[in-house]
Amino acid sequence: MNKILNLLLKNNFQRNDCLISIGGGITGDVSGFASSIYKRGMKFVNVPTTLLAQVDSSIGGKTGVNTAHGKNLIGSFYQPNLVVSDTNFLKTLPKREIICGYAEMLKHSLILKSKNFTFLDKNASKILKMKSPFIEKSIIESCKIKKKIVELDENERNLRKILNFGHTFAHAYETTLNYSKKLNHGEAVLLGITSAINFSLKIKLLSKKDYFMIKNHFTKNNLPNNLNNYFSKKDLQKLVLFMKNDKKNTSNLINLILLKKIGNIKLNLNFTNRKIYDFLKLQLMN
Repeated sequence: MNKILNLLLKNNFQRNDCLISIGGGITGDVSGFASSIYKRGMKFVNVPTTLLAQVDSSIGGKTGVNTAHGKNLIGSFYQPNLVVSDTNFLKTLPKREIICGYAEMLKHSLILKSKNFTFLDKNASKILKMKSPFIEKSIIESCKIKKKIVELDENERNLRKILNFGHTFAHAYETTLNYSKKLNHGEAVLLGITSAINFSLKIKLLSKKDYFMIKNHFTKNNLPNNLNNYFSKKDLQKLVLFMKNDKKNTSNLINLILLKKIGNIKLNLNFTNRKIYDFLKLQLMN
């Protein structure tokens, strides 16, 4: 961040000059945040080069940086002047990065449009192998979902919170591992979705039918879904602490976005630290 701002200052960039970001989500987030605070806002163009960035972070205007206290706790809402997504960039990505982007497409399908989940469930293997026209269609449809939500609630006062489905868990998982390469953001989101549907089932919000449809999707496509591969019971206190520090919380309780059924989210459900601790403990025992 400091390097970008110092470069802009050293070269006396003006507010009507343009900062162009070419890269993944972190590059876009940091560049967008720098653009938003430099002289109170300069032009910004985002060219996302990863699937995760193309379907998620490049859309919606959220910018931010991580700290030791949690993920994206410092940031702003700042819309780019232009986003250019080219699927040719995706041909250079390893499988692990494709899965990270797929995580957000899966999340979008679960929170708003059940027919999108049906499409992913039928064509996931082709999408993960970057087959045309399946990859293009899945990107476009995913972007449409996020676009619709952001247009209705740009600054996340209410509806936009559904885009955080699985993310309260996911951000805690990333932060606990110090944002290491052991767990990428998209992989953390997949673990977060798994935790969210497990919790939704536990409190009898989600039906077993929809639960097993989602679980089967994870299994047949070999998507990360086992917390035990990343954490142990010694991590429990830290996990709960980071969930407690999540920016969506408005009290001492932990705020979760949970699933009622595929395509239907329940907002603003609050739970005690003990409830989350006991749930995660049980997950790590399985």
